[in-house]
Amino acid sequence: MNFLTMTFRNVLRRPLRSGLTLVAVALAVCVVVALVGIANGFKSTFMDFYQGAGVDLLVVRSGSARRLTSTLDESLGDKIAQVDGVVDVIPGLADVVSFPDAGLYVVPVSGLVPETQVFEAMEPVDGRRLLKSDDRGVMVGITLADSLGKKVGDDIEIVEEEKYKIVGIFESFNVLQNGSLVVSVAELQRLMGREGEVSGFSIITTDAGDKALLDRIAKQVEEMEQEIKVRPTREHVESLTEIQLAVAMAWLTSAVAIVIGSIGVLNTMFMSIHERTLEIGLLRAIGWTRVRIISMILLESMLLSAIGAAIGIAIAFALVGLLTQMPAVNGLIEGRIGSTVILQGVAIALVVGFLGGLLPAFAASKLSPSEALRH
Repeated sequence: MNFLTMTFRNVLRRPLRSGLTLVAVALAVCVVVALVGIANGFKSTFMDFYQGAGVDLLVVRSGSARRLTSTLDESLGDKIAQVDGVVDVIPGLADVVSFPDAGLYVVPVSGLVPETQVFEAMEPVDGRRLLKSDDRGVMVGITLADSLGKKVGDDIEIVEEEKYKIVGIFESFNVLQNGSLVVSVAELQRLMGREGEVSGFSIITTDAGDKALLDRIAKQVEEMEQEIKVRPTREHVESLTEIQLAVAMAWLTSAVAIVIGSIGVLNTMFMSIHERTLEIGLLRAIGWTRVRIISMILLESMLLSAIGAAIGIAIAFALVGLLTQMPAVNGLIEGRIGSTVILQGVAIALVVGFLGGLLPAFAASKLSPSEALRH
């Protein structure tokens, strides 16, 4: 029997205890992969939302980390459009509404200027795009339309006693847009009581890859008015409070799960050593070195963690897939888990296995043959 075969058999000798350890590690990895994957997907969704429309810079009120609370004068857009290198300036207003009867409580509503470039990312699957001439017209994302059971020509009550006619159902590569409503910025201003105000401006430039150009435009726009901030798309998304909170909560919850997993591995390995005192003493008696004993125990704990990681990742995929089908979060959670998150989960599992097996391994290596035989 070689070293690896012996190690593998040691793991299987106590199926109940090994199973409980696998559950602890799988839980830790599942939490990390699922929550961090969702948080990163949330960030990617926002990034795709802007980049898909060709937006290079975003203008918001300085100090307003949430775009929903940002307020700017709509007339500022005309001044920005005059800056050299600016191709288009698209004012936008954002809000959220709910449809309790359908179990939907966070449905994004975008107020945009019809017939502008930003609508190119919304491909109609039924009906058409919003026109400037539309009076109380609305476009509905395909995911939201399916959840509400709506079709083109139906009325939809965005807020109480405010009915709009669905002119088009659209599909976007972006999951957030597919679960949203789009109306003209003027209509959303009226609904929110914010006439003449917008949440921010999306700037499309002549060359998105020219950093010097973007920096110059940003500086010129910021000089137009006090307390406004101009950021590149990526920087703006990463600064959003919603994104930062989601990532922080994901890692905080994951940290708790990792500690639980580590304790589970530690307990299992200590109990295993206690029950195998005679065996370890015999191995020392026939010439096994302390380093070899440590290697065996660490390999056992890391093997348990690796198996637990595989189970946890599989559960995380199933869990995220299940969540994306729930109406309450459909259109907000992307069902993709990136390879980076998977690698993070595997790395965390191996670290948990290493740390959980380190103290038991050293304790086992210090057993003398005579002491073990007496035991």
